[in-house]
Amino acid sequence: MVINSKENKNDEFELNPLTEYDYPNKKKFWDYSKEVYKDVDNFTRVSPIANFLLPLILFVSGIYFIFQQFKPDIQQKLKEQSGQLAQGTIALVPEEFIEMSEYVSIPQGLEELTEKALSENVLKEDTVSLSYSGVFYLSIPSLGMERLPVEANVDSSSKESYLPALEDSLAHFKYTGLPISDIPNNIVIYGHSASPSYNPKRSDPMVAFSYLQEISVGDDIFIEIDGKTFQFKMQRSKIVDPTDIEIITGTPGKRTLTLFTCFPNGSNSKRFVAVAREV
Repeated sequence: MVINSKENKNDEFELNPLTEYDYPNKKKFWDYSKEVYKDVDNFTRVSPIANFLLPLILFVSGIYFIFQQFKPDIQQKLKEQSGQLAQGTIALVPEEFIEMSEYVSIPQGLEELTEKALSENVLKEDTVSLSYSGVFYLSIPSLGMERLPVEANVDSSSKESYLPALEDSLAHFKYTGLPISDIPNNIVIYGHSASPSYNPKRSDPMVAFSYLQEISVGDDIFIEIDGKTFQFKMQRSKIVDPTDIEIITGTPGKRTLTLFTCFPNGSNSKRFVAVAREV
């Protein structure tokens, strides 16, 4: 009986070997591909929308894959034609030199403004403000400008005086007021504006006023000087000629703060002016 059992097991094994011949209905990849093709073909025949969309999808896919092959060459060509590969050099360290006039406005007419202000005696004599020396700070929170240094009493009648001052700070127009004085003269602060090509930063005092034209009526402006903080509210803005004396005079008999820069940014043809009142 044992022998017969083994023989039966062997017979069973021989009848059911695990070979491909035991699966006559096993499908190969090519068989599945043909069936998928037939299903898609039948579907497109039945559905007009599918008959339109399927070729469109295949066409777009083909264009996309072809574009990916040539994308680097196309991007390079576009950059060459747009001039992005010939932007010029921006100074990143002090040792490097940049021709600033290509990007940053150089104020014009300041000498004439100073002469007019002195000859017409448009401001009251203010020995307290005039005797102040050093640096104070300007902040305009709404514009992201925090404690920008301002050099006090910059001689605006001479480029040799105001251009070096504007390299690392804003400039306070000499003979105009300061909030530490009781004389209600106009306080005048100015700075460069730069074209977008310069990529000006709001934290850089040399070009922060490139964003001055974003200021809105009611915005707070703060001056920190001698350990005290004085608050002003933006009241109005205007665009004027470079020699407009009202930039200096303000409103006679009232404490006002006038901020100005060249306009359009990087050009000195006009001036953008923001006038604020003391709070």
